[in-house]
Amino acid sequence: MSNLAISCFFTDKEFNFIEKPDGYSMKKLKYSSVKIPPGTIENGSIYKEEKLIKLLKDTFKIFKIKARRVNLIIHEELFTFRKIEVPIIYKPSEIGKYIDSQIGKTIMIPFNDMTMDYIIHKKNADSYDVIMFYAPKQELKTYLNLFYDMNMQVVRTDIPPLSLHRLYYYRKYEDSEVRFETDIMFLAIFDDTYSMYIFDQEIPVFSIVQNLNITQLEGEKYLEILDQEISKISNYYKFNLNAGDRTIKKVVLFNMSTKLADEQIHNYFYEEGSLVVMEVFDMKTVSKIVDTLIDRECYIPLAASLPDPKGLW
Repeated sequence: MSNLAISCFFTDKEFNFIEKPDGYSMKKLKYSSVKIPPGTIENGSIYKEEKLIKLLKDTFKIFKIKARRVNLIIHEELFTFRKIEVPIIYKPSEIGKYIDSQIGKTIMIPFNDMTMDYIIHKKNADSYDVIMFYAPKQELKTYLNLFYDMNMQVVRTDIPPLSLHRLYYYRKYEDSEVRFETDIMFLAIFDDTYSMYIFDQEIPVFSIVQNLNITQLEGEKYLEILDQEISKISNYYKFNLNAGDRTIKKVVLFNMSTKLADEQIHNYFYEEGSLVVMEVFDMKTVSKIVDTLIDRECYIPLAASLPDPKGLW
């Protein structure tokens, strides 16, 4: 089964995975969401590595995981987005060197060593608008070592915003005329956290993750907080990032919570004639087979297992 790969996503409280063949096949999937003991991972940092390795080994043994290749989705609290301007005198191939030269000068990073990537968002008359994202190298290495110790190799890394973007547009790529939407917000809803991402077509321009301190927050109380956060971030996007010239046109809600039903979210947010389209993501757009089987918590590793469509970062 050399074409098998396992996509893995960690939060502070859960380990979510899906094993499937490369490509478009949705058959013979193995997946689950496994609770992680408190204190093992905190804010993305692994504090009890041996305990976590044992959990992974036991889980893979129970599910008879055969894959040796790993797609790792980086913990949301480890990576950061930042928009920077790069003088037009630099060639696109030289932007990475320019960023490196500015670390500690015009670009301040809160740790000594980082893993970094970037993409050109816009080309202006005298500069490039560049979106860079980065994560602490040592923290990432700890995750890679988990799998190395199990004779597995991380062959690709991903981040949740890009994974969900891929999932949302998955079947739409069958239409050769598909166009990525601008000013679109993705809201990933978990039991105790939620994450918000804004895309300008295929380019992520904003990302935030929020932890909830209220353990008994359920139903409409949770939805009220999400509603308030959507309004707050939408205003920030319109007035702080775009000087009032652009506004959020669509919000796609990915329900990965065990506390909320899709219908409940739809009924709360849907408003006929609203200027902002509110859409609850329907897994049936990916596969009817998957929709009837897969746990919601596994949406992100499923998304990371999908082929990279042409044009996606």
